[in-house]
Amino acid sequence: MNYIEFFEKEVPAWMRASNQKMQEVGFNTQAYWNWVVVSMAEISKKYNNDRLVMNQFEMIFDWLEEKANGKV
Repeated sequence: MNYIEFFEKEVPAWMRASNQKMQEVGFNTQAYWNWVVVSMAEISKKYNNDRLVMNQFEMIFDWLEEKANGKV
């Protein structure tokens, strides 16, 4: 598992893609949340569902959820 690649490339690339998707479909929309779940699953699978990768995405998902609920 190349953690440097994941944290230096995948996570920032995902965040940029997330911002772009928000602009395209809106933040708190079904289309956005579907994209979030699918894209996180695809990247997790790429890294063989490594526990650290999954935990990172869980943390990002929780943060997005808090943001959607006005807690951030």
